[in-house]
Amino acid sequence: MEHILFKTANTNDTIAVCSFDESIETEFSKIEKSLSSEEVNDIRNFRNENFRRQKMAGRVLLSTLLGEPGKIEYDQHGKPHLKSHVFDISFSHAKDKVAVMLSKKTAGTDIQDITPRIRRIVHKYMNQPELDSLQEQTYDTHATLYWCAKEALYKAYGERQLIFTDNIIVEPFSFIPGKGTFKGSIVLNHSKRDFVLKYEIIGIFILVYLWNE
Repeated sequence: MEHILFKTANTNDTIAVCSFDESIETEFSKIEKSLSSEEVNDIRNFRNENFRRQKMAGRVLLSTLLGEPGKIEYDQHGKPHLKSHVFDISFSHAKDKVAVMLSKKTAGTDIQDITPRIRRIVHKYMNQPELDSLQEQTYDTHATLYWCAKEALYKAYGERQLIFTDNIIVEPFSFIPGKGTFKGSIVLNHSKRDFVLKYEIIGIFILVYLWNE
């Protein structure tokens, strides 16, 4: 069964986060007849039980937001495209939570639990100005915000050749507890696309999403 943890919207975007338990299998069975056999088989064939349930929860949450299951196809880069509606779409999963974003413009969202393990990988995805903005007392949360932002921008771009330290740039920002707004860019082939991102800190997890007002 799904439980909505967060939902927000503007004229272009809708973003929602839900938690789920083992009963999501039953909820998914109610909509699977409306999905393509290929998509159902892909979801049901995941051997990892939690990953399979994450995928099911994403489809159930999408159905809730649309008012119907909708039809999804994945391109050669693995990016989902909603063929039944004129929305860009983005999914994210973390343990027993799933986020879905629908946008009339560009969708990109990411959700992560806050953990000290983030310290092991910061140099793989953050450039020096971004690293310099971190403070020890809020390091784990702030670094996770940068990670979520870069994942959200990566999903928005939709192709695989981006280098997180060089092509996905987050304008260094001061950490504000609870929620906030900051800016990010995709820089590639002498072009630059700028985005506004928002974040919510809900319990032990972080949600970041593009905001297309």
